[in-house]
Parts: sequence; C-alpha cells; structure tokens
Amino acid sequence: MPHVYEFTYEVTIEPAQKENQPLSLWVPYPVEDESQKILSFKSLSSWPQKVTQEKKYGNRMLYLQGKTKKKTQTLTFQYKIKRFPDRGIKSNKNFLDPALYKGPDQWVPIFPEIKTLAKEQTKKASNTHEKIRALYDYTVQIMTYDKSGKGWGNGDAVWACSTKRGNCTDFHSLFIALNRSENIPGRFEIGFPMPVDQKEGEILGYHCWASAYDHQKGWIPVDATEAKKTGKIEKYFGALPSNRIQFSQGRDIVLSPKQKGKPLNYFIYPYAEVSGKTYTGITKKFYFKKL
Repeated sequence: MPHVYEFTYEVTIEPAQKENQPLSLWVPYPVEDESQKILSFKSLSSWPQKVTQEKKYGNRMLYLQGKTKKKTQTLTFQYKIKRFPDRGIKSNKNFLDPALYKGPDQWVPIFPEIKTLAKEQTKKASNTHEKIRALYDYTVQIMTYDKSGKGWGNGDAVWACSTKRGNCTDFHSLFIALNRSENIPGRFEIGFPMPVDQKEGEILGYHCWASAYDHQKGWIPVDATEAKKTGKIEKYFGALPSNRIQFSQGRDIVLSPKQKGKPLNYFIYPYAEVSGKTYTGITKKFYFKKL
C-alpha cells in the first residue's frame, strides 16, 4: 500500500576559519517516477537556490550559493512525499535507457573473476529474467551484512566479491557487476529507509537497492540486503515495499552545475565546495513523519 511521508533534510555548515568565502552547495532532490510523487516542497533556507538536473542519469538537486561564516549555518528542506510499492518500471526512455547502465563504473568494473562467476551462476538460465533471478539469489546467498573494519560502504564490487560482506552499497554493487558481466543492464538506486515500526523520528543513514533490465519485462527492482536481513527472498525480488524514499540513481555522478572536484561515487549526502575546492565542513540530519 502507498504511504505519505513528511521528510526533513537538514544541512549544517560548520563555522569556518575564513569568513565570506564563496560556498557552493549541492543537495540531492527526491526522484519522481511511477513509485514516488512529491506532494509539496518547502525550503527554510535564505540562500539563493534553484533545482538543477544533471544530464546523464537525470538526477535533480538543489544548488545553493552562500558564504562561509564564523558561526554555524543551518539549511532545512522539507518535503511531503507519496511513496508507492515499486513493481518495476516498464519504460526504457530518457534516463532509463538500458545502455546507460551496461558499462563499468569506477567501483563496478567488468572484472574477470566476477564475469566467470556470473557465467557459472547463469548457466542453467534460459532467458534474461531467469539470469537476473539467479544472480540475485547468488548475491543474497554469499553476501553477509557486516560493517566491521574497513572497506565496506564504497560500493566496490571487486572488494565485495572477495570479502563477501558489506552494507547495502556493497551488496548491490556486486549484483550490478554480475548482471553487467552477462550484458544485462544494472541500475544503482539510493535513498532513505522509512522505519516500519515507528511513526516519526530521525533516520541515521541511507539505504540503496538496484534494478536489472529485462527487455520483455522492463526494469526489475531488487533489494538483496533486506532479503538477507529478513530471510524473505521472494518479497524483495520484482517488487519492493513503499517504506523508502529515493533520491538518486547511478554512480560517478557529475553534478549540475558541474563540480570542480571528481565525480561523486554516489549522491545521497550534500556536497560543498569553497572557492572551487571540496569543503568537508558540513554535517547532515534527516527526519521523517508518517502521515
């Protein structure tokens, strides 16, 4: 069933050593598609801002310009969003063109060992849909949700293949790499989880999932992480519940306007530059209310 959420995205600019330096800020803006609609948006920031869109994946963002201060600056953005269960998108037009999601990303290469694994796991499949299911089952089976130590969270498909552990970014990077190794487009999607056991509160971090493309059935959504955590493998293949809000898709993101720094590994947290250099003096908090 669909749900309506009030979602608050709060960005804090920490006090700077030098005042009045030009600061550019990019904040991801929620996706709108068959599974998600923005009912309202309100900015509580006095900074000049506009909604922009990057050209490759169609991700929208708030672009704001301000200046550094020797005091804390807080910018708050509030959304009312209606989220539907995701049963897959049939379209392959515009930013859903499968060709955009077949090639390698920096952390999701077409790697020989992954390619061999993909071929082995799909040898009994008679069509693309069966291949996608086999690679999903394999990912759920071999990966462990484990955020100990270092290396996890980068979405490094080779690291995930080797260590067989990580968070949702690592799970789905491996799943996408396996699919692309079989010439099946795989798309990375990221947003925030909406807790099912509470009506409001703070959200401590992001959640991501993926889709793979079958030319007969369209984009097939999967959430291998939730399947692993809950043991409900069928529930998270081909349809996803409405307890999530999506903010962007794709990897190696070039923002709009283009940032001076290197492309972002993925885009869910705010990114800032001061005088053309990456600025790390920002923090963020997220809150939700189920309406």
